[in-house]
Amino acid sequence: CQSNLSPCYYYHRLQNTTKHQDKLMNEIVKTDPNNPELYYNLGVGAAKLGENEKAINYYNKALELKPDYGYAHINIAAIMLQEEGKIVEEMNSLGNSAADNRKYDELKEKRKKLYQDVVPHLETAVKQYDTNVELVRTLMNIYSQLGEDAKFEEMKAKLETLEGK
Repeated sequence: CQSNLSPCYYYHRLQNTTKHQDKLMNEIVKTDPNNPELYYNLGVGAAKLGENEKAINYYNKALELKPDYGYAHINIAAIMLQEEGKIVEEMNSLGNSAADNRKYDELKEKRKKLYQDVVPHLETAVKQYDTNVELVRTLMNIYSQLGEDAKFEEMKAKLETLEGK
C-alpha cells in the first residue's frame, strides 16, 4: 500500500469503513477492472459484512478472470457450507411423524445437493493447496457423506500423510 492509487490502499480503506462502501467498491474496480485480486478482496469485505450473496458474486467475478483462483474457491465453499448448519439444525428438530420423515428426506437431499455444489470448488482448491489439512479434511468428509468411497479413501490417505500417520 505504497500509494493512494494502489488497489491495496482502497482495499484497506474499504475494510475500515462501511458508510461509503459502495462508492469505494466502484473506485477500487475502476483502478483495474481485470484484476481478480480486487474482486477477491471485495468478496472478503462483503463476507465480513454478512453480505454472502454479494461476496459470492465478487468471488465468481474473480474466478471469471482467474478460474483457478484457489482462495476464491475456498471462500465460496465456506459461504455455501454455512447453509449446512441450518439444514442439519432443521433435520435435528424434526420428530418421527410421516410428515417429519418426508421433510427429513427433503432436507437430506438438499444437503446432498449442497455438497455436490461445493465439491468442485474444494477439488480445485485442493489441487493448489494440497498441504492444507483442513481443506483436505473437509473434502474427505464431504466425499464420505456423498458415498464417494474411492475419493474418500484418496483424501483419507492424503490426510494421514499430512498428519504424519
